[in-house]
Amino acid sequence: MAREHPEYPQNHPIWLEARALEASIRAIRRAQGKKNPEDFPAGSPECAAAMDAFVRDVCRVLEIDIDALDHDADEA
Repeated sequence: MAREHPEYPQNHPIWLEARALEASIRAIRRAQGKKNPEDFPAGSPECAAAMDAFVRDVCRVLEIDIDALDHDADEA
């Protein structure tokens, strides 16, 4: 059985911050000439690569070292 995700109010402050962060990163990527995941067909290798790059950009903005996270996961 699939796990159901909790419903969050659309105007909850953390939800609004996350949406603003997402929109900012999408706009910055577009201004840099980079593609966003929605620019490719869902499930395509290009979409997956764009999603990976998008997550890396989010981590960079949040000052998260994604490579260290990958390393930590390998040790677990």
